[in-house]
Amino acid sequence: MKTSDIKWIEIQKGVYEKKCFAHNGGLGISILKIKPNKKIPMHEHADTRYNYILKGSMSDQNQTYVKGDIVFNEKGTSHFLESGIGGCEFLLIWNQS
Repeated sequence: MKTSDIKWIEIQKGVYEKKCFAHNGGLGISILKIKPNKKIPMHEHADTRYNYILKGSMSDQNQTYVKGDIVFNEKGTSHFLESGIGGCEFLLIWNQS
């Protein structure tokens, strides 16, 4: 798959997604890009999510994550996010099962 062929879609103000793969009830893969200093309020995940930071940084209530870090959010957990001064781009893998 050539991700350069997938268009960025603005999914909320300042947050963009390239949806690479999604299987209903199973595995999904996307690339997300968050504009600099964007705050995403507390929210809960209905699925388990793995985020691999590709560029920039983001923080939650636990710590700051930078390029090369992996962020794990279990199903049913809540958190907020704030991107760093250079924004953040990350690979998101989720499992709905």
